[in-house]
Amino acid sequence: MARQWYNHNLRFLQTVLREIDIIGYDAAGVVNYMKESNTNCLVVNAGGVKDFFENPLEMANENIFRDGRDLLGEICHAVHAAGMHVLVRVDFRGVEQWRYELHPDWFAADQDGNPKVVAANPASVRIMRPCYNSYYTQEHAVAYIRYLLQTYEIDGIWQNALGFDSGPCYCKNCRDLFFEESGEEIPRVPAGMGIAEALDLPGFAKYRAWKAKKADEHIERLRAAVKAFGEEKVYCAEIFDMLNSGFSKMTGIDHDNARKSFDFIVSCVFIDSTNKRPYDIISNAGTTIRFSRALDERKQPVIVTGGNGTKQRYIAAPTLETRLWLWEIAAAGGGVWNCYFNGQHPARTLDRRNAYSEKAIFGYLAKNSVRLSDTRPAMDVAVYYSNKSRDRFTSDDERVDQYAVALRGIERVLLESHIQFGFVTDENLSLDRLRGVKALLIPNAALMSEAEIDIIEQYVKNGGGVVASYKTSLFDETGKERRDFGLARLFGLHFTGRVQNTKADSYQLVTGRDHPVLKGLGDTDMLMNAGETLLCRKTDQGRCSVSSYIPTILNQPPEYAWVPDLRTDYPVIFAGEYGKGRVVYFANQTDALCFTNGHEDFTEIYRNAVDYASGEEYLLRAKAPRSVHISAIAGQEDENRLVIAFVNASGSSMRPMKEVVPVHGVKVCVPLRSGRLRGQSMLWGEGLHVSEQDGEALIEIDRLDEFASVELLI
Repeated sequence: MARQWYNHNLRFLQTVLREIDIIGYDAAGVVNYMKESNTNCLVVNAGGVKDFFENPLEMANENIFRDGRDLLGEICHAVHAAGMHVLVRVDFRGVEQWRYELHPDWFAADQDGNPKVVAANPASVRIMRPCYNSYYTQEHAVAYIRYLLQTYEIDGIWQNALGFDSGPCYCKNCRDLFFEESGEEIPRVPAGMGIAEALDLPGFAKYRAWKAKKADEHIERLRAAVKAFGEEKVYCAEIFDMLNSGFSKMTGIDHDNARKSFDFIVSCVFIDSTNKRPYDIISNAGTTIRFSRALDERKQPVIVTGGNGTKQRYIAAPTLETRLWLWEIAAAGGGVWNCYFNGQHPARTLDRRNAYSEKAIFGYLAKNSVRLSDTRPAMDVAVYYSNKSRDRFTSDDERVDQYAVALRGIERVLLESHIQFGFVTDENLSLDRLRGVKALLIPNAALMSEAEIDIIEQYVKNGGGVVASYKTSLFDETGKERRDFGLARLFGLHFTGRVQNTKADSYQLVTGRDHPVLKGLGDTDMLMNAGETLLCRKTDQGRCSVSSYIPTILNQPPEYAWVPDLRTDYPVIFAGEYGKGRVVYFANQTDALCFTNGHEDFTEIYRNAVDYASGEEYLLRAKAPRSVHISAIAGQEDENRLVIAFVNASGSSMRPMKEVVPVHGVKVCVPLRSGRLRGQSMLWGEGLHVSEQDGEALIEIDRLDEFASVELLI
């Protein structure tokens, strides 16, 4: 199939227009901003909630300020005249009361038969939601999209609020269809129980699978409506961040829908979108690009983000951190979707402090589009992403979360250690996907099928490494608890069935002082413990117990803060060989504690475990502070073509960062696979030098400010 415009690196500007933004809208001014900021595609409202064009369909809700103006036509003409592309935003999340009353049977209902409602602004406006099986989102939505594509020269459709059908729907269509296909009634949410909690009940399992199928049918229906006008027309929609389990549970939509149905992989990740802290982890943007490549490396990965965030939407997000966030995306070879929630463009809104903040990043992406478009993460190690475990163990409350924090802890260690990584998911796990991966890092993948277990065991027997933690493989793929680890042979341990609370006053006894996993920990007989710890017993006497569980030692009163014997038969860190490979298993939550605690007894030990399991044969060696994130991406057709990028996150100790402190004397050594350096190009930054020494390429940076990048042919 011929390559389309969306198969190349993408740089978007989206203006999410308020109804009043149509007044005095300056299409030429928007296009001028796009040119000056190196943007190559505009996303702008068409309608659904409020229509920004003359809509002849029955459910039209025209913008009261349009005054006969064909604004959408003006925008399309101006953008195309400048040689750029335009997508239009459509939104089928629901309708106001007056439109609902035209066809009440077109919309969703709760279990009591009432319309499902979401509040709007002003508070007196109520939006009635549809469902995936409604006339509104089937026949009406298809007619809406066809009219736009027939009438305007647009390059595609952006479906906003894709997850409008949130939670169970009990409308007649849904009840009839579910009974017809399952022979059952839609389960009811028990009194006093939240919907999200109820969806975890076994009785909802069949309904959730059915809802996911209907969501997929809805997405494919709208995609087909778009593609009827040509393969060059784009269909895409929003999928939220990689660790948002609630979105998948409530809507039936997941990353697999994006992989299968969207023309590029788009994730919504804003620097201020987290509920856990005021600002998200700066590296999260780049990690999301790596994850997107794991879904389908042939499709361009794009992050919807923006300079004015998602919370207080009228105010600019922290300027410096926004730039670093965008540089992280660029370093991983991704595209950026700069989303603004009010104003015609970032330089024509109430808070203009982040206008053109994307200009340098977009300039880098534009200049190097050919180099960046067809790349993949250069992986020394792969992080195992378990959709099933995410759904079961992820929580917005980090105090109870048992999955996302473990993944974040691994991310921290790898970035600080400059170890190159990517992802392998439970949906695409195979020995072929693991070829060349030196170690597979498994963050509490509690739900695991027999097929997954067989592949992982064979991978290690063949010489791969594994670092796993906590409840990994204690449940089958349906969530049913096993009596022992599915990977018991690999771990060399048997689970006793006992889980100890080690959140406070808890420790590990060093039992393998000379083991490489404890390298550099210093002179100590005891290590910190925290979180929870599974009590396990050895089954493989050839493995090494690196540390063991110590019963809680209450710290008050001090006179009684001791126990008679620190020794137990329960290993916490257990390591050794399996076939030709190496395994490290943590019976506690070491990977999660690298994020939530950060003590060196967790971060340094986990780094050592990765070194041990992988054989410490890495793509590159770096002399750089931990706060310098180094990303290497390889050509999909030529793995010896590397783009190595540097993001400097060295700055103040408080978030958000107010300054970047320049770093001097950064050095990176890259072994030359072909025996010589076949080529080099400086892509961004000053003071970069590349030389060839002793069979390696040596990259030296005199002064690293925010970002630098170089291409090597090794």
